[in-house]
Amino acid sequence: MKDKMELLWDSIVKYSKRNDISIYYSTDVDIVISFEWDKRMGGAAKFLRNAEESGIKSIVISIKRFEDEDMDCSSIDCKKYRGKIAEIDIMYISNDVGYKYHEEADWFSELNTFNIDDLLEENDDKKVLPLTREVNEKSIDSLIQDMLQYFDNEVMDLENGEIDSNIKNFWMDKGINFDFPIDQELKLKIDRVNREARKKIEKNMKSVERQKLMKLIPAVIKEKIGNSNDIISREQLKNYLSDKGITVHTASNIDYMYNQLLKEIKIQNKKY
Repeated sequence: MKDKMELLWDSIVKYSKRNDISIYYSTDVDIVISFEWDKRMGGAAKFLRNAEESGIKSIVISIKRFEDEDMDCSSIDCKKYRGKIAEIDIMYISNDVGYKYHEEADWFSELNTFNIDDLLEENDDKKVLPLTREVNEKSIDSLIQDMLQYFDNEVMDLENGEIDSNIKNFWMDKGINFDFPIDQELKLKIDRVNREARKKIEKNMKSVERQKLMKLIPAVIKEKIGNSNDIISREQLKNYLSDKGITVHTASNIDYMYNQLLKEIKIQNKKY
Protein backbone atom coordinates (compact mmCIF):
# COMPACT_ATOMS: atom_id res chain seq x y z
CA MET A 1 0.00 0.00 0.00
CA LYS A 2 1.29 3.45 -0.91
CA ASP A 3 2.17 5.75 1.96
CA LYS A 4 1.01 9.32 2.42
CA MET A 5 3.81 10.89 0.38
CA GLU A 6 3.37 8.51 -2.56
CA LEU A 7 -0.37 9.28 -2.53
CA LEU A 8 0.39 13.00 -2.47
CA TRP A 9 2.65 12.65 -5.51
CA ASP A 10 -0.03 10.65 -7.35
CA SER A 11 -2.61 13.31 -6.50
CA ILE A 12 -0.40 16.13 -7.78
CA VAL A 13 0.15 14.31 -11.09
CA LYS A 14 -3.55 13.48 -11.54
CA TYR A 15 -4.64 17.00 -10.67
CA SER A 16 -2.12 18.50 -13.09
CA LYS A 17 -3.18 16.23 -15.97
CA ARG A 18 -6.86 16.96 -15.46
CA ASN A 19 -6.26 20.70 -15.38
CA ASP A 20 -3.71 20.90 -18.22
CA ILE A 21 -0.85 21.90 -15.92
CA SER A 22 2.56 20.71 -17.13
CA ILE A 23 5.09 19.35 -14.62
CA TYR A 24 8.83 19.95 -14.68
CA TYR A 25 10.81 17.70 -12.35
CA SER A 26 13.89 19.17 -10.71
CA THR A 27 16.36 18.15 -8.02
CA ASP A 28 15.78 21.49 -6.31
CA VAL A 29 13.27 24.35 -6.24
CA ASP A 30 15.35 27.02 -4.52
CA ILE A 31 14.91 30.52 -5.89
CA VAL A 32 16.28 33.80 -4.59
CA ILE A 33 12.90 35.50 -4.23
CA SER A 34 10.22 33.10 -3.12
CA PHE A 35 7.35 32.73 -0.69
CA GLU A 36 6.41 29.50 1.07
CA TRP A 37 2.75 28.55 1.39
CA ASP A 38 1.20 28.95 4.84
CA LYS A 39 -0.32 25.53 5.63
CA ARG A 40 -2.79 27.14 8.00
CA MET A 41 -4.57 28.17 4.80
CA GLY A 42 -4.78 24.56 3.58
CA GLY A 43 -2.64 21.78 2.16
CA ALA A 44 -1.23 20.97 -1.27
CA ALA A 45 -4.71 20.84 -2.80
CA LYS A 46 -5.41 24.45 -1.81
CA PHE A 47 -1.97 25.51 -3.08
CA LEU A 48 -2.57 23.96 -6.51
CA ARG A 49 -6.11 25.33 -6.78
CA ASN A 50 -4.73 28.76 -6.00
CA ALA A 51 -2.10 28.30 -8.72
CA GLU A 52 -4.73 27.21 -11.23
CA GLU A 53 -6.97 30.18 -10.37
CA SER A 54 -3.95 32.42 -10.94
CA GLY A 55 -3.65 31.05 -14.48
CA ILE A 56 -0.55 28.94 -13.83
CA LYS A 57 0.04 26.28 -16.49
CA SER A 58 3.42 24.91 -15.36
CA ILE A 59 4.79 23.79 -12.01
CA VAL A 60 8.13 22.49 -10.78
CA ILE A 61 8.29 19.44 -8.48
CA SER A 62 11.26 18.23 -6.46
CA ILE A 63 11.00 14.75 -4.90
CA LYS A 64 13.65 13.71 -2.40
CA ARG A 65 13.89 10.10 -1.27
CA PHE A 66 15.51 9.06 1.99
CA GLU A 67 19.05 7.72 1.92
CA ASP A 68 21.08 6.46 4.88
CA GLU A 69 23.63 9.22 4.47
CA ASP A 70 20.93 11.83 5.11
CA MET A 71 21.49 11.43 8.87
CA ASP A 72 23.29 9.55 11.61
CA CYS A 73 21.80 6.06 11.73
CA SER A 74 24.04 4.76 14.49
CA SER A 75 21.20 4.85 17.02
CA ILE A 76 18.23 4.60 14.62
CA ASP A 77 17.21 1.80 12.25
CA CYS A 78 17.04 3.68 8.97
CA LYS A 79 16.64 0.65 6.71
CA LYS A 80 12.82 0.71 6.80
CA TYR A 81 12.83 4.26 5.43
CA ARG A 82 15.42 3.79 2.68
CA GLY A 83 14.05 4.80 -0.72
CA LYS A 84 10.84 6.27 0.69
CA ILE A 85 9.81 9.79 -0.28
CA ALA A 86 11.00 12.09 2.50
CA GLU A 87 10.21 15.50 1.01
CA ILE A 88 8.13 16.97 -1.81
CA ASP A 89 8.39 20.58 -2.98
CA ILE A 90 6.03 22.21 -5.48
CA MET A 91 6.74 25.61 -6.98
CA TYR A 92 5.42 27.91 -9.66
CA ILE A 93 6.67 31.30 -10.83
CA SER A 94 4.50 34.35 -11.39
CA ASN A 95 5.92 37.78 -12.28
CA ASP A 96 9.45 36.56 -11.54
CA VAL A 97 8.49 35.53 -7.99
CA GLY A 98 8.47 31.91 -6.84
CA TYR A 99 5.63 30.45 -4.79
CA LYS A 100 6.49 27.22 -3.02
CA TYR A 101 4.74 24.45 -1.10
CA HIS A 102 6.79 22.09 1.06
CA GLU A 103 5.71 18.74 2.50
CA GLU A 104 7.77 16.18 4.35
CA ALA A 105 6.94 12.74 5.70
CA ASP A 106 5.98 12.62 9.37
CA TRP A 107 8.65 10.01 10.07
CA PHE A 108 11.27 12.20 8.39
CA SER A 109 10.34 15.15 10.59
CA GLU A 110 10.58 12.94 13.65
CA LEU A 111 13.98 11.57 12.68
CA ASN A 112 15.25 15.08 12.11
CA THR A 113 14.03 16.44 15.42
CA PHE A 114 13.46 13.86 18.12
CA ASN A 115 12.66 10.25 18.72
CA ILE A 116 8.97 9.29 18.87
CA ASP A 117 9.44 8.33 22.53
CA ASP A 118 9.86 12.03 23.32
CA LEU A 119 6.21 12.52 22.31
CA LEU A 120 4.92 9.94 24.74
CA GLU A 121 3.46 10.98 28.07
CA GLU A 122 2.56 8.86 31.08
CA ASN A 123 -1.15 8.43 31.65
CA ASP A 124 -2.57 5.87 34.09
CA ASP A 125 0.56 3.70 33.95
CA LYS A 126 0.54 3.45 30.16
CA LYS A 127 1.93 5.65 27.43
CA VAL A 128 -0.49 7.53 25.19
CA LEU A 129 0.36 9.80 22.28
CA PRO A 130 -0.97 13.36 22.83
CA LEU A 131 -2.64 13.30 19.40
CA THR A 132 -4.42 10.08 20.32
CA ARG A 133 -5.73 11.82 23.42
CA GLU A 134 -7.27 14.42 21.09
CA VAL A 135 -9.25 11.65 19.38
CA ASN A 136 -10.36 10.34 22.78
CA GLU A 137 -11.55 13.73 23.97
CA LYS A 138 -13.13 15.19 20.84
CA SER A 139 -16.78 14.53 20.02
CA ILE A 140 -17.78 12.44 17.02
CA ASP A 141 -19.23 15.52 15.28
CA SER A 142 -15.98 17.44 15.80
CA LEU A 143 -13.92 14.59 14.37
CA ILE A 144 -16.25 14.34 11.37
CA GLN A 145 -15.70 18.05 10.69
CA ASP A 146 -11.95 17.56 11.10
CA MET A 147 -12.01 14.77 8.52
CA LEU A 148 -14.11 16.79 6.05
CA GLN A 149 -11.71 19.71 6.42
CA TYR A 150 -8.76 17.36 5.90
CA PHE A 151 -10.26 16.07 2.64
CA ASP A 152 -10.98 19.62 1.52
CA ASN A 153 -7.48 20.91 2.30
CA GLU A 154 -5.24 17.92 1.65
CA VAL A 155 -6.89 15.75 -1.01
CA MET A 156 -7.00 16.58 -4.72
CA ASP A 157 -9.46 15.27 -7.30
CA LEU A 158 -10.52 12.40 -5.08
CA GLU A 159 -11.58 9.13 -6.69
CA ASN A 160 -13.64 6.40 -5.03
CA GLY A 161 -10.75 3.99 -4.64
CA GLU A 162 -8.73 6.59 -2.76
CA ILE A 163 -11.18 7.31 0.06
CA ASP A 164 -9.97 4.50 2.34
CA SER A 165 -6.28 5.35 2.02
CA ASN A 166 -6.93 9.03 2.72
CA ILE A 167 -9.11 8.18 5.72
CA LYS A 168 -6.22 6.11 7.07
CA ASN A 169 -3.84 9.04 6.51
CA PHE A 170 -6.23 11.33 8.40
CA TRP A 171 -6.13 9.07 11.46
CA MET A 172 -2.37 8.69 11.21
CA ASP A 173 -2.14 12.49 11.38
CA LYS A 174 -4.20 12.23 14.56
CA GLY A 175 -1.74 9.73 16.03
CA ILE A 176 -3.75 6.56 15.37
CA ASN A 177 -1.62 3.73 14.00
CA PHE A 178 -3.78 0.86 12.76
CA ASP A 179 -0.79 -1.48 12.75
CA PHE A 180 -1.24 -1.74 16.52
CA PRO A 181 -4.24 -2.89 18.59
CA ILE A 182 -6.81 -0.18 19.34
CA ASP A 183 -9.06 0.04 22.37
CA GLN A 184 -12.50 -1.34 21.44
CA GLU A 185 -14.39 1.76 22.58
CA LEU A 186 -12.07 4.00 20.58
CA LYS A 187 -12.41 1.72 17.54
CA LEU A 188 -16.21 2.01 17.67
CA LYS A 189 -15.86 5.79 17.79
CA ILE A 190 -13.49 5.82 14.81
CA ASP A 191 -15.76 3.50 12.82
CA ARG A 192 -18.73 5.80 13.38
CA VAL A 193 -16.73 8.87 12.33
CA ASN A 194 -15.62 7.01 9.19
CA ARG A 195 -19.19 6.01 8.29
CA GLU A 196 -20.70 9.45 8.76
CA ALA A 197 -17.83 11.32 7.11
CA ARG A 198 -17.74 8.90 4.16
CA LYS A 199 -21.42 9.61 3.41
CA LYS A 200 -20.71 13.33 3.23
CA ILE A 201 -17.51 12.86 1.21
CA GLU A 202 -19.23 10.63 -1.35
CA LYS A 203 -22.15 13.07 -1.61
CA ASN A 204 -19.71 15.89 -2.27
CA MET A 205 -17.81 13.80 -4.82
CA LYS A 206 -21.07 13.11 -6.65
CA SER A 207 -21.92 16.82 -6.68
CA VAL A 208 -18.47 17.89 -7.91
CA GLU A 209 -18.49 15.22 -10.63
CA ARG A 210 -21.96 16.30 -11.78
CA GLN A 211 -20.88 19.94 -12.04
CA LYS A 212 -17.88 18.96 -14.17
CA LEU A 213 -20.06 16.89 -16.49
CA MET A 214 -22.54 19.75 -16.93
CA LYS A 215 -19.70 22.00 -18.11
CA LEU A 216 -18.93 19.49 -20.88
CA ILE A 217 -22.37 19.64 -22.49
CA PRO A 218 -21.58 22.58 -24.84
CA ALA A 219 -18.46 20.76 -26.08
CA VAL A 220 -20.44 17.55 -26.66
CA ILE A 221 -22.99 19.42 -28.77
CA LYS A 222 -20.33 21.40 -30.63
CA GLU A 223 -18.40 18.27 -31.60
CA LYS A 224 -21.65 16.66 -32.80
CA ILE A 225 -20.97 13.18 -31.55
CA GLY A 226 -24.33 12.26 -33.07
CA ASN A 227 -25.85 13.51 -36.32
CA SER A 228 -26.45 17.27 -36.29
CA ASN A 229 -30.23 17.07 -35.98
CA ASP A 230 -30.61 13.62 -34.47
CA ILE A 231 -30.73 12.60 -30.85
CA ILE A 232 -27.41 11.57 -29.35
CA SER A 233 -27.61 8.10 -27.87
CA ARG A 234 -26.56 7.28 -24.36
CA GLU A 235 -23.93 4.91 -25.75
CA GLN A 236 -22.47 7.67 -27.92
CA LEU A 237 -22.21 9.90 -24.86
CA LYS A 238 -20.43 7.18 -22.88
CA ASN A 239 -18.00 6.58 -25.76
CA TYR A 240 -17.32 10.32 -26.00
CA LEU A 241 -16.45 10.54 -22.31
CA SER A 242 -14.29 7.42 -22.56
CA ASP A 243 -12.39 8.81 -25.57
CA LYS A 244 -11.70 11.98 -23.58
CA GLY A 245 -10.32 9.93 -20.69
CA ILE A 246 -13.17 10.98 -18.39
CA THR A 247 -14.23 8.36 -15.85
CA VAL A 248 -17.67 8.76 -14.28
CA HIS A 249 -17.86 7.11 -10.87
CA THR A 250 -21.55 7.67 -10.16
CA ALA A 251 -23.94 6.04 -12.65
CA SER A 252 -26.77 8.45 -11.84
CA ASN A 253 -24.56 11.34 -12.98
CA ILE A 254 -24.43 9.83 -16.50
CA ASP A 255 -28.24 9.68 -16.50
CA TYR A 256 -28.47 13.27 -15.29
CA MET A 257 -25.98 14.52 -17.87
CA TYR A 258 -27.71 12.63 -20.67
CA ASN A 259 -31.12 14.07 -19.79
CA GLN A 260 -29.72 17.60 -19.60
CA LEU A 261 -27.93 17.06 -22.90
CA LEU A 262 -31.17 16.06 -24.64
CA LYS A 263 -32.94 19.12 -23.24
CA GLU A 264 -30.19 21.41 -24.52
CA ILE A 265 -30.27 19.81 -27.98
CA LYS A 266 -34.04 20.31 -28.15
CA ILE A 267 -33.64 23.96 -27.16
CA GLN A 268 -30.97 24.55 -29.79
CA ASN A 269 -33.09 22.79 -32.43
CA LYS A 270 -36.12 24.79 -31.21
CA LYS A 271 -38.03 21.62 -30.43
CA TYR A 272 -39.42 22.60 -27.06
